[in-house]
Amino acid sequence: MNIDKTNLNIKYFIYSGLKLQNFLTIAMYSKMQWFLLCFLLLVSSLAYSQQENIEDADTDTSTYSPADSLVSVQGDTLQIIEKTYTIYGIAAYGNGLPVPDAEVTLLDTLEKTLEKTRTTTKLFRRFFGGRFQFENVLPGHYIISVDLGTRVGIKKRIHLKDKDLELGIVKNEVEFPKYVIEDYTDSTRIYYNRLNTDPVEPDSINTRHIIVELDGKANTVYIDSVLRDSLFYTLSGELTRDSIPLDNTYIVYNDYGYIFHQSRSFRNRVSEVQRRDGFIIFHNGDTLNFDNIFFEPSLKTPDVATFHYNDTTGLPRFHSFYDIYKVYTGPSYIERSIRRGFYTGLALHGTTMGLSMLSKKSFKPPLYYLPNFSKPEQKPSNYYSMITSFSFFSLAWVGYDWYMDRRSNYFTPKDELSPFPKNMFVFSSKEWAIKQIMPLFDPVFESRTYRLWQMRKKEQAKNKRAKRKSVFD
Repeated sequence: MNIDKTNLNIKYFIYSGLKLQNFLTIAMYSKMQWFLLCFLLLVSSLAYSQQENIEDADTDTSTYSPADSLVSVQGDTLQIIEKTYTIYGIAAYGNGLPVPDAEVTLLDTLEKTLEKTRTTTKLFRRFFGGRFQFENVLPGHYIISVDLGTRVGIKKRIHLKDKDLELGIVKNEVEFPKYVIEDYTDSTRIYYNRLNTDPVEPDSINTRHIIVELDGKANTVYIDSVLRDSLFYTLSGELTRDSIPLDNTYIVYNDYGYIFHQSRSFRNRVSEVQRRDGFIIFHNGDTLNFDNIFFEPSLKTPDVATFHYNDTTGLPRFHSFYDIYKVYTGPSYIERSIRRGFYTGLALHGTTMGLSMLSKKSFKPPLYYLPNFSKPEQKPSNYYSMITSFSFFSLAWVGYDWYMDRRSNYFTPKDELSPFPKNMFVFSSKEWAIKQIMPLFDPVFESRTYRLWQMRKKEQAKNKRAKRKSVFD
């Protein structure tokens, strides 16, 4: 009996434990379900409240009075400002060469930095350099600044509208310094005086012209007409008519300081002088040293500005072009001689290689001009002679330019009876080649087909002018 009671007690406890386990399991599941139910109710209530807020905002903006129209306007402006655009272009020097690996800065109108980038480098040191771009830029007014590593950089004001902006080629063109008389109490400008003539012309009413030839001879005339290659005039004080080829003229201007014609030799000498230092000799005998000189690109009473490094103010000095007799460049002119010597050697050896390749019908002749890398102790046949010839040509050009006094540049004669000490003609291989090639095209220009094409172009231009509307219509 005792054993049965113990067995019954053990069964009872086991049964009670199983019941308790089932109860706890059911309670745990019920709590989890309750937790999930509460979580779903919370999420649904939040979503519903958010939807009601959006609907209330929509109804508010649609039912507000005109006094609250700022909300909708503000919403529209915000929607427009979100649109961004791209600014891209090419940074270049004044001569058009791209600027590789230069820092480009995007500034606002107060010149605060907004974004920085660098221009692309050149492919094979020649192609696709100088490109830059700014992305995700809002519409507005900006300033593009490019640091070229020189005294004068690039600064360009732009206006970005509702589309991408292509700036094209952005150059550091140096503008002629502005001269305002009110800014200076003691003016340094030397005003234009008429060219001295012998005898003095009695005619003070008609506009006279001064023709300066390449050798400095000057004539005071009245210009009648100018053709493509000739200039027709009447001598002042006489009734004699004559003409002169434009190729023989150096510069033509009138007695009021207006330049009428500039020869290619004159323009070449101006561009060469503007790269150098040196000194100026005026008609009154004064001299002035300068570190940089700049000719105003104007045909109306042009001025010449000189810059001086020892002047702490950094202001240029202005001079009248017609008071300058001679500009003598400094030692930096030797750069031009060395450059011409290099190109001379390059042309000579290039021609020699080409003729050797044609005569031998092989590509091996250029290999004779390379050093022998496989056997350094064995001297190549033409390598050292070619290298030595470049130095010889450069020294020859330096001596030739010194003998011909290429550093002296004359611009206006002292009077009609005093020509320049040397001729101002500058040889141009490009101009010479064009003159030699143009006669070959004369049969084409004189053909009937070419004349008909020219007549058709004139008719098209005439019809285009006839379609233009007058401002008074």
